Amino acid sequence: MSFLQLPFDRLPENTKKLYLAFSGGLDSSVLLHALINYRQQYQIIVWHINHGLLNNAKSMQDFASKQAEKYGLEFRLDNLNMDSSKGNLEAKARDHRYRLFENALSENDALLTAHHKNDQAETLLLNMMRGSGASGLRAIASQKPLGKGILLRPLLDHTRDDIKAYAQTHQLEWVEDPSNQNTRFDRNFLRHEVLPVLIKRWPAAISQMQRVSELQNESEQLQTELARIDYAQAEISKFYSTTSCICVETLNLLSLARKKNMIRYWIKINKFPVIGFHKIEELLKQLNSKAGAMPVIEGHGFEIRLFKNRLYLVEDSNDLNLAASYQFPDSADLNIPVLNFSHCRADVFDYLKKQDKGERVELKFRQLSKPGTVTPHSHSLKRLFQKNQIPPWKRSSIPQIFLNDELAGIWLL
Repeated sequence: MSFLQLPFDRLPENTKKLYLAFSGGLDSSVLLHALINYRQQYQIIVWHINHGLLNNAKSMQDFASKQAEKYGLEFRLDNLNMDSSKGNLEAKARDHRYRLFENALSENDALLTAHHKNDQAETLLLNMMRGSGASGLRAIASQKPLGKGILLRPLLDHTRDDIKAYAQTHQLEWVEDPSNQNTRFDRNFLRHEVLPVLIKRWPAAISQMQRVSELQNESEQLQTELARIDYAQAEISKFYSTTSCICVETLNLLSLARKKNMIRYWIKINKFPVIGFHKIEELLKQLNSKAGAMPVIEGHGFEIRLFKNRLYLVEDSNDLNLAASYQFPDSADLNIPVLNFSHCRADVFDYLKKQDKGERVELKFRQLSKPGTVTPHSHSLKRLFQKNQIPPWKRSSIPQIFLNDELAGIWLL
């Protein structure tokens, strides 16, 4: 193969700057060479990330710098200094890289990575072993938004053999990452131990797996379109939730598969990590709990809670560290920064629609107490919370207004 036509027609017309994620390996070296034909059209930056994990990391960094200099291109270097003693290095290194990419890209920027058909097959197999659904089985996207820019994988239609043939034709140099031979890593195990066996038995295995990924991509699009329709019927805005809630009565009109599909969609559009298969099963099972029960399903960084026949997404938050009470000064504002609260006593009486008769004005907050503990105002306060349909997890941050030690109301922020 003597020439690589890169699919830059997929890029937005206003794209000006191309960042190449350059490791110095075979794949990115081939993409770098192919990019030279486009340097009149775009500003090209060779971007090397040193994770600090490999013994030859410095030599790979030096090679990357020299290659950029050889082609007369701008060079960017970032050092991550990761701890090699920490587990799951593959995933953590990837997360670090993409977080860096996402934060750095501006509008009119594109990041190019050198993923190819074999990478697609490996990712498909990895996600199958993890029990992924359609989203995981569609494997690597050829193009998607990243930060303010876009991520493009221009070699995704080529096999590793194609790329190697190109490198040999052009007598390219590259460096081998020694970690790529270590089958302790799942991806390397698939690359060296599993895929060769599959290809020997089924020579078209790589192309067939890419086809599976394309079909799964279509399936996911259909699932998303159906979920969007179902969600439009079931979503409800509630004052005490930063995200839309789900009406359980409407949810229960759907088939089991559509219930699961819509819940995944609801979590995803609110930018929380999707919960696993078993947790969705448990959630749907708990929806049939006896009246008054309030099941909680824990996700990563959030919870799904049920209240008044509505499902809520509740983000994990630290204790607001509120004092038990705050007294209003006579003339100045009372400021409670953690609640973005800043009001004077005149605001209190305006809110209560009462005349100021010189009472002592306090805001109090519900404190954790032993089960069964009853205070003089417990029943009145409970009725106010219920009347205003305030979820239990929000009640400790709702200001209670006291005039001369008597409960006068709650302040609905």
